[in-house]
Amino acid sequence: MVILDFFRGIAIFGILIVNMAWYNAPLFAQMGDFVLFDDTANRLAHIFIMIFFESKFYPLFALLFGIGFYVFTQKADVNIQALVYRYRLRLLYLLIFGILHVVFFWHGDILIIYALFGFVMTWFYKSSDKKVMVWGTIFLLLPVAIISLLVALLKMAMAMPEIGPGLEAGFREQLLYARDFIEKSILVYREGSFSDMIRVRLMEYAHAINGIIFAFPNVLFLFLTGMYMGRKKVFQDLDRAETILRKIFYWCLPVAVIFTPLYVYAMLHGSMLVPDWNMVLMIAGGMIGGTAQMFVYLYLFLLLYKKFKERPLVRRISFVGRMAFTNYLMHTIIVTTLVYGYGLGLYAQINYWQGILLAAAIYLLQLYWSEPWLRKYRFGPFEWLWRSMTYGKLQPIRKDDSAEQV
Repeated sequence: MVILDFFRGIAIFGILIVNMAWYNAPLFAQMGDFVLFDDTANRLAHIFIMIFFESKFYPLFALLFGIGFYVFTQKADVNIQALVYRYRLRLLYLLIFGILHVVFFWHGDILIIYALFGFVMTWFYKSSDKKVMVWGTIFLLLPVAIISLLVALLKMAMAMPEIGPGLEAGFREQLLYARDFIEKSILVYREGSFSDMIRVRLMEYAHAINGIIFAFPNVLFLFLTGMYMGRKKVFQDLDRAETILRKIFYWCLPVAVIFTPLYVYAMLHGSMLVPDWNMVLMIAGGMIGGTAQMFVYLYLFLLLYKKFKERPLVRRISFVGRMAFTNYLMHTIIVTTLVYGYGLGLYAQINYWQGILLAAAIYLLQLYWSEPWLRKYRFGPFEWLWRSMTYGKLQPIRKDDSAEQV
């Protein structure tokens, strides 16, 4: 459906805005209270990104991923078990793409998380709607509950004279390690060899693994919610979709208004490296507030689509969404070439407001190359490769190709 491509096309822009800072700085510089750009303009740009973009657009993409799974399993005249098997094979190849993405390009990859949690999503394809949503809610709240429990236990332990000083010393040592790692990483990404970059990147990804356990189960909530919305055929009738999303909008708007400021406060005053109550606010604000704000956006995007769907810009955004996989990977290829030493070597030198401008420029290029490409070809380049791997043979890619499409 074109409406879903439109949503993907918007989501990919929001994700790029957020990822610009992660492309351009070591992992610990984003996780801790280490500020690379401390002037007023950059602080305001960072706050702007946190309020309107962080944790708002990857949830939209995850929701659409869940809808896509449902659509995939509804192909006519094909046994659903065979389709689920084929989808799991598709996820396996997505996992391979993700691993290659991490090893050779960037530690901030999302494809591995989508692939791993996508496998879990497929376990629910026979489940009732009630079971799907109950488990989805559990996955949404689980990170907040786990972090809250860990922080409470840590605070109790730190209050004990025989334990507290050792824990505090450990956290101080961890912060010193992080600062040292940041300095070395910047040097490696600017001037090091490609093999050195791989080594540092894998170390960064190893440090980020905890996020899969503590921060990303909400992705599974979004997958399952998307699957549920697919079952209910929410977007097959846009007037009905507007009615449903309007109700969700009024429920989610106050949640977003409450939780998003808490998220921004915690991000400005806390650190992901030192577990405290600010970390709880980060997780709750990002997972709950970000998801609520995503649904607010979703309703507004639907209204925009209905009003302007015949406009050229909406059409171009939809083409960007149709080849979102290619465009996502192109973000990495373009930006890492700009920042790594084998390219222009601008690592840790592109600040927040410059990152916003650069993201807008990259997206503008994609608006103007996606449509001509898809008028000539059936799929984006990486979509074609992924599809060919999934079906075990090269798929026809040119629109004038007379070969039968799988």
